[in-house]
Amino acid sequence: MKNKGKILTAAGISGLLMAGGVLSASASTSGYDTFKTAVKKTYAVNSFTAHVQGSLTDNGKVIYQVDSVNKEDVKTHATDSLTNVINNGTASQFAVNSLNHQEVVENSKDNVYYVRQGNKGGHENMNHKEGKPSAQVQQGIENIFDALTKNYQDKIQLTDLSNGNKELQLSLSKTEVPVVGQAVASFLITNANQHSDHFNKGTFGQKAELKPTLPQLTSNVSVDSVELKGIVDAQQFLVGQEVTLNVSGDDAKGTHHNLVLHLTDTLNNINSTTVKAIDLKGKKVVKVQDRHNHQD
Repeated sequence: MKNKGKILTAAGISGLLMAGGVLSASASTSGYDTFKTAVKKTYAVNSFTAHVQGSLTDNGKVIYQVDSVNKEDVKTHATDSLTNVINNGTASQFAVNSLNHQEVVENSKDNVYYVRQGNKGGHENMNHKEGKPSAQVQQGIENIFDALTKNYQDKIQLTDLSNGNKELQLSLSKTEVPVVGQAVASFLITNANQHSDHFNKGTFGQKAELKPTLPQLTSNVSVDSVELKGIVDAQQFLVGQEVTLNVSGDDAKGTHHNLVLHLTDTLNNINSTTVKAIDLKGKKVVKVQDRHNHQD
């Protein structure tokens, strides 16, 4: 489920989606309950294709852009993705294919296919329905989730669209963002370089280019506004997400930064996506040893 989680939380109402697998469906027509129902259904899909686009600006200057198309078969843990990144003006492209316990990464900069063989006895063999929380645990987590979001549940606006879909919208100002959310955001941003150190290693497929170069904010860090949108289709799947996050703060030199993160995520081919293996014939292949393989 880890790859599916990455895609579903890459854009839109990411924090809410993390809780989606344990939220109960509701017959209510309110925006909040419509969203919970859609999250539950979307969490349970067997396959999908996700198109994720994002940009990050610092004081009005675009410093990072990403465009990624991801296919996934949840039951078999098979994935296939193509990601284009522009990081401070430098363009990179990565293709990743994971199928039948084998992961292949292609870096456009060297046209090499890095191949890593997985452990057939590892977690990738687990069915995505295994380990589902009990009804009691689901209810307990939902109660906590409802309590954390109670101050803005009524702010989620629900609009019926002409094509039969429903649009969800939520706007939060600086004063409306929960204190916990402000604290977590501040911690993550001020420690961003430490959290993304693994990108710098570039040991598998040289993914270091994926790491955005963020200004090191050290003080007065705050989330100034959050704009969220979601599209729920007639089958109650969450097929579209959009988020605009405004964060500000000062670096060690006292320079003020206004960061704007904009992300969109569109899901299609739900329960009909197939993942095919990459044909490595005639390609330059480098086999990579997975140093983290272990027996449970």
